[in-house]
Amino acid sequence: MTIDDLVEQLRDRGQRATTARRAVLAELLDAGDTHLTADELARRIHAHHPAIHLSTVYRTLDSLTTAGLIAVARFADQPVTYHLATEVHHHAVCARCGATISFSPRVLEPVARRLERDYGFRADPQHLTIQGLCADCSARSGQSRGS
Repeated sequence: MTIDDLVEQLRDRGQRATTARRAVLAELLDAGDTHLTADELARRIHAHHPAIHLSTVYRTLDSLTTAGLIAVARFADQPVTYHLATEVHHHAVCARCGATISFSPRVLEPVARRLERDYGFRADPQHLTIQGLCADCSARSGQSRGS
């Protein structure tokens, strides 16, 4: 995926490719698998485009989310983060240490099938976050109970 691919998708969805939109998309593309907050994006963008302010970044994030080019990720009480919506994925977040695991939507397919079979509910999870304990914290919890 390139910035030109993202701009083409933006235009295909009836959106203009403004400097702010290109800058947000470019920073998210550069970030790869890393999810960025609006403040982090604004700092990165401001280094290359000093005229683009935080309020513009927020408005741009809203429009790109509505256009389906970026996705929002919420992790417990942490600030909202953003990433490109090019590949749907979900997260498992450790409630103790904050470690985050990204996982494929295929992991949830059995749950979706069961919801439809048992309840007639057709699940379409777009960006799910599951809280729990990572392997390390879970192992430490088991050790403290046995002590």
